[in-house]
Amino acid sequence: MQHILAAIDLGSNSFHMIVGKNESGQIIVLDRIREMIRLASGLDEKNNISPEFMNKAFDCLARFGERIRHLDADVVRIVGTNTLRKAHNSNRFMSRGEKILGHPIEIISGIEEARLIYSGVAHNVASDNGQRLVVDIGGGSTEIIIGERYKPIRMESLYMGCVSMTKYFFSSGEITRKKILKAHMHAMRELEPSIYTYKNLGWQDAIGSSGTVRAIEKIAIEQGWSSHGITRDALDKILDHLLDAGHIDKVSLKGIKAERLPVITGGTIVLNAIFDAFDIENMVVSNGALREGILYDLIGRDKKKNTRSETVEKFAKRFVIDRAHANRVEKTAQHLFGQVKKSWFKNRGDAKKTLQWAAILHEAGLSIAHNHFHKHGAYLTGHADLLGFSRQGQQLLSLIIQQQRRSLNMELFNEFESDNNQVGERLTILLRLAILLNRSRIEEESNIPAITVNNKQINLSFDQDWLSAHPLTKSDLEAEVGYLDKAGYRFLFT
Repeated sequence: MQHILAAIDLGSNSFHMIVGKNESGQIIVLDRIREMIRLASGLDEKNNISPEFMNKAFDCLARFGERIRHLDADVVRIVGTNTLRKAHNSNRFMSRGEKILGHPIEIISGIEEARLIYSGVAHNVASDNGQRLVVDIGGGSTEIIIGERYKPIRMESLYMGCVSMTKYFFSSGEITRKKILKAHMHAMRELEPSIYTYKNLGWQDAIGSSGTVRAIEKIAIEQGWSSHGITRDALDKILDHLLDAGHIDKVSLKGIKAERLPVITGGTIVLNAIFDAFDIENMVVSNGALREGILYDLIGRDKKKNTRSETVEKFAKRFVIDRAHANRVEKTAQHLFGQVKKSWFKNRGDAKKTLQWAAILHEAGLSIAHNHFHKHGAYLTGHADLLGFSRQGQQLLSLIIQQQRRSLNMELFNEFESDNNQVGERLTILLRLAILLNRSRIEEESNIPAITVNNKQINLSFDQDWLSAHPLTKSDLEAEVGYLDKAGYRFLFT
């Protein structure tokens, strides 16, 4: 892996890019760019991003792309958060955005966002003071995490942020006591399910991250209401000032940038509710956040500390998967993959890992029922919080598991870009063959045939007399010829 790394955070309020250098596991920042796009404001009543905000975002990505387009794929990670999770036309956004950037865009879950935020904060603050509460108020969501040192213990992602709260409660710019109370009650309802659990876990320090919290800290300091961080008293004074102003156009707080001003009311109310819910009196502010967490995650992948692999292992234990059989299927699948890698998976280093994870988890659905277990397994992997996975990566894994037996519906992969569509089909075929060849659930050294492929033609060659000694496998292979033929593939075996 190159020493230069890059992360882009496509947030609901701002787009951030950070380029850094990996020096013995520490990030040396070389470049930062932030542009306030306010993408959440571009969602219409049908949750589609408007053309105006699409174009504004693409103009920003063109500037980002100039800086990172030359970097290798394994040193760049680009993530979309709450607004792209919600937007019904996010696929359209991603399709054009990826062409502009020259790299894939991942949409991550709220829990994955929380994990990466915590990592960014943990690498930015002292780590020897026990458990801490980390709060990150974004444009469309708020993440709250309790962790110790570099390990998150409890994570939540809540559906409120500075842009969404401002849009829903203060869209006219008017600030009244009634509106503040209504917005505060909404925020408290979001927080209520987490209050008892978080207080019971406890923490020594409360730490805030990202733009809203940093903006509030700067106001508090420049107004003379705090010397460091954010206090309960300073937060109350900011709210009082907003109320006294009566309209966002009349707010005259020191320290706030003009671009931040339109959403400061919503962000302040979210933070105020968090202070109330968790009885916080003081909060320190971290410079590390989501994008720094992404960079440290890239370093971890380079060191083989793969969060996704750890997640799959925990998932396998949770659903009591027969690991001996899963290992046999994985071994066979990887042998097949190795023979077709150059023909089918050129420049797709992630494909081998995806096949490995699918092989390990292919029987997860048996924990629910044997009947339609492949569908149960697909549901579990598709809807669980799988840390480290993007939404697209998790969906791909789920579909491969769903397609592991019986009839094939390759059209399910059409929701992916053409490259991932093809990868999904091919990995599914390799997994199906690996499962079929291990139906006896016993270790056989000679059950891995030679495989050659040419686009949509697949040829398997077994050792002499192997098929005659395994009539059930031969019957299964004959059935597979029919399944693959209906899916548009020609499958031959000898």
